[in-house]
Amino acid sequence: MKPRTYLADSMEQAVSAVRRDLGSDAVILASRIVRRRGLLGFMARRVVELRVATADEIRVARSGAGPVAAAVEEPGSTEPASEVFRELGVIRTMVERVLDGQDVEATSPKVPSELVDMYTDLISQEVSEELAHEVVDAVTSSLSAEELTNPETVRRTLVEQLAGFIPVSTGSLLSSSPDGRPLTLALVGPTGVGKTTTVAKIAAAYRIRQNRKVGLVTLDTYRIAAIDQLRTYAEIIGVPMAVARCASELTRALEDMADLDVILIDTAGRSQKDSARITELKALLEVARPHETHLVLAGTASRSVLLQEAAEFSRVGIDHVVLTKLDEAVSFGMLVEVVHRIGTRLSFLTTGQEVPDHIETARSDRLAAMVIGEGMPS
Repeated sequence: MKPRTYLADSMEQAVSAVRRDLGSDAVILASRIVRRRGLLGFMARRVVELRVATADEIRVARSGAGPVAAAVEEPGSTEPASEVFRELGVIRTMVERVLDGQDVEATSPKVPSELVDMYTDLISQEVSEELAHEVVDAVTSSLSAEELTNPETVRRTLVEQLAGFIPVSTGSLLSSSPDGRPLTLALVGPTGVGKTTTVAKIAAAYRIRQNRKVGLVTLDTYRIAAIDQLRTYAEIIGVPMAVARCASELTRALEDMADLDVILIDTAGRSQKDSARITELKALLEVARPHETHLVLAGTASRSVLLQEAAEFSRVGIDHVVLTKLDEAVSFGMLVEVVHRIGTRLSFLTTGQEVPDHIETARSDRLAAMVIGEGMPS
């Protein structure tokens, strides 16, 4: 048995295609969101992918008979056989649970019929079953039976309830220093997430939109051309910049900028697996005493990587999270899941490379709307 694959712009369209081709006998084995490249590799878009089989095919697979068994016996088919038997193992477990009366609904909270599609969409966006059920329960408890039949009301309530699971900052751009020093923000994170560009975007927002006196300090003396990159941004924005290679130079740079309103500190990218470098970074931040330390995470990374990065960088005392590259992200539901699990407030979202335009202060309803395909970054 080789599961069929269906691609569509939405879960509703994918399910309709499955039902049209296979009828009520269809069984959805897996679903996910994938990026599909357009003409000549441009205009990539997100689509729903379903892997489907029929109940009869599953029964045959469970018995070990039929064309699958014959196919894997052909010479030179060792690798296809391995993949087929892996799939059969998953399918066999699903079928045995059904045949033994252990349906999924028997072990999971029941989802109201009106919200099944919504629940499925959340799962396909890589929201965990636990959080998806919490969101569904919140929607169900806040709406009447009649309101649950109104798709627009359900959609609006979903965004509202999902937003409640996303912690956000009250807005760093509106903050002022509590101790007389310039408001000092440090950006930390792994390599390749866009820290330097994000520092420039935040600096431009303070300088251009709020007319505040801003200074930049870079601790990134490891990456080739990192200093030149930030210096170019500083010249374009019209703000002073200093390079600090050690604790004493950092102290001097901060003293020289004591008459400014805001100081932004760019740090070298650190692998979450490099404990020594993260310890070194922590020591420098203890010298800088930033009012806010923002962990920069790329929206293109996987759930496991993001959670690992957050766990390791928590050692330096992060209190905010910046999500970058949302214009390249595949799954916004996964990002909601990660932010919810980290429990640290979102401060900024970036949606492209342009300075200063492609940055915005984080709003929980903004990210929640992206999960259902609204307000997508271009």
